[in-house]
Amino acid sequence: MSKKIRKVIDEFQFELIDMGYSQGLRWKYGKVCRLFGEWAYYQSIERVSEEAIRAYALEKTGCWEAAINLPNKDRITLRALRLLNNFFKGEPFERRTPLKEYRFYTILKDHVHPYLRWCEEEKGYRPSTIRDKFSILCRYDNFLNDKMLDLENVTIGLNEEFFASDVCGNRTSYKSTIRDMLQYLFDFRILDKDLSPYVMKEPNRSKSLEIPTTYTTEEIKALLGAIDRSTPKGKRDYLVVLLAAEYGMRASDIVRLSLKHIDWERNTVSFSQNKTDVPVQYPLLSSVGNAIIDYLRHGRPTGVDDVIIVSHDHVTRGKLLSTPTIHSIVTAAFRRSQIQGWEKKKHGPHSLRFSLASNMLKQGTSFQVISTVLG
Repeated sequence: MSKKIRKVIDEFQFELIDMGYSQGLRWKYGKVCRLFGEWAYYQSIERVSEEAIRAYALEKTGCWEAAINLPNKDRITLRALRLLNNFFKGEPFERRTPLKEYRFYTILKDHVHPYLRWCEEEKGYRPSTIRDKFSILCRYDNFLNDKMLDLENVTIGLNEEFFASDVCGNRTSYKSTIRDMLQYLFDFRILDKDLSPYVMKEPNRSKSLEIPTTYTTEEIKALLGAIDRSTPKGKRDYLVVLLAAEYGMRASDIVRLSLKHIDWERNTVSFSQNKTDVPVQYPLLSSVGNAIIDYLRHGRPTGVDDVIIVSHDHVTRGKLLSTPTIHSIVTAAFRRSQIQGWEKKKHGPHSLRFSLASNMLKQGTSFQVISTVLG
């Protein structure tokens, strides 16, 4: 049975505190929730439900998604209500309010969810990959529907028209997803004809000519200084960026870093890299050691996973982070920093890895030493 609205709102506001939301944002979201509670009272609604939250959102903002021209006040209202709905349903907080709800119109609407379950169970795809595939298939479905077509009308030219509407960097993943879906529909005898050959393979692009993105030592300092370390989540995010900047650690190694990898007596950090299985050893810098201690004592939730850095989300609190989350943490730090032009450059943890190598090279460090440090 669903909880009473007042109780859910109170618990939601405590969750915002635990998640490190600013006082100003908590006040704005709290006001939205109080007004929702008053509305529910006059509507004789005692218990919270998604239907009630959605109805209030539609009444106040006219939508359940972030319309492009939505006024800022309505955006805040919608954001608060969607987060409240996430909390009520026991879901992780969505990172952003979607611009639209995902709806399917072609034959895909009856088969997209079975296909994604098959991908998860048979291929072992991660939740983030499943979400990406869902989004791609929805866009493909809507593209066909806008032209009043279905899969039976698909041609190579039609598919290429769809792929041409996207940036080149996404074409490979888009083609792979749609080709795989069409193959699935044929293999499971949903389609009489195999349409997967109608998705042409993308030519290989050489990455050898791409120049890695790097940041100066001053920019790295500005990046670290932009993180609010007064909250538990801020202490974690600072440690994440620090590990990527000081050691050039990959996201897959950051999420797996454990206390067993740290020798406090010898002041070393040692582990085998997840990607290459190459053992590496770093000196335990005072900045890193202090950040670890600060996070463990004053920020880290109690969790079941034997790692240092864990999730602060209300659903997955204390559990292992995903590697895409590390990228999101670093990106958020760049967004708060005053670094000029960061959004036009690569700005994930890998860019900090390249920056470390570049800055070491400028200081006269040999390639052999740099290679040893990075692993």
